[in-house]
Amino acid sequence: MTTDPPPSPASPPEELWTVSVVAAYLGFTGDSATASARKQLSRWGIAAHSREPGRRGQSLYLAAQVRAAHEARPGRGRHGATRTEGGRFTTSTDN
Repeated sequence: MTTDPPPSPASPPEELWTVSVVAAYLGFTGDSATASARKQLSRWGIAAHSREPGRRGQSLYLAAQVRAAHEARPGRGRHGATRTEGGRFTTSTDN
């Protein structure tokens, strides 16, 4: 008597974001928020995964790709530099 292996659990559906959601996630506001988000996605090399149905459907982007690219962005200021009490940056030899 043979038994079939249990069915493998279906992988969860991929989370897809519209460009409006991407703009909000990246912190863009105002009239040009979606255009700014599209430009940033283009700089990162993230292409649309699919498109919403209908004539006015927006492009859909993989949320995981957007999150990963956003988390890999460089921060502001001098990276890894510490400040003294007076607010000046210290060098690696100043400790």
